[in-house]
Amino acid sequence: MPLSLHRLFAPATLLLLTSGLLTSCSSPSSTSPPAAAAPETAAPAPSAFPFGGKVDSLNGIAGHTFGEPLSAFSQMRLVPSAPGDLTKVYAYEGTTGWFGKHHAQVRTLYYFLDGKFCQFRAIGDGAVLRPETTYLFGPSQQESKYRLFWEGGRARAAYIEKPQGFGWEGTLDVLSKPLEAALAAQTSARLKAENAQ
Repeated sequence: MPLSLHRLFAPATLLLLTSGLLTSCSSPSSTSPPAAAAPETAAPAPSAFPFGGKVDSLNGIAGHTFGEPLSAFSQMRLVPSAPGDLTKVYAYEGTTGWFGKHHAQVRTLYYFLDGKFCQFRAIGDGAVLRPETTYLFGPSQQESKYRLFWEGGRARAAYIEKPQGFGWEGTLDVLSKPLEAALAAQTSARLKAENAQ
């Protein structure tokens, strides 16, 4: 090798050798675990229902959970239903709780399947109902500015606004997924029985 190249590479080679020796001679800290014993940290798996935490934790509406019997509710008035409806619908006429205090702007309906609370619906002034909805359920899966969804493992909620007069009418629906499946099964069985006749 010519002398000029030898002088050029010698300092770089020396530096690499020295850093390799220092690394191999350094001892690991006595407080740090060996590399083989270090716990593996995997990134947490994304939730199947990232926006459904609050709708699942409420599993109904503030004060009442899905599956509760009608006897757990007070100040309810039966709403006339269509023949063949499998659910009974009751309007809340009380003045307690957020929905009761805002009864002039928001009408609330409770649905029961086989005597068990299965669905909640609130209809009213969007300017009043929308902030309470987002307070109850937090951030949503937003389909559009006027359509919000919260999908949980055992419950779901949907909020929809539409123009009404000089303002916006909001509708909030909160459903129990197991009771919704039970209603679908009962409806299917009834239709099969009717078609068999």
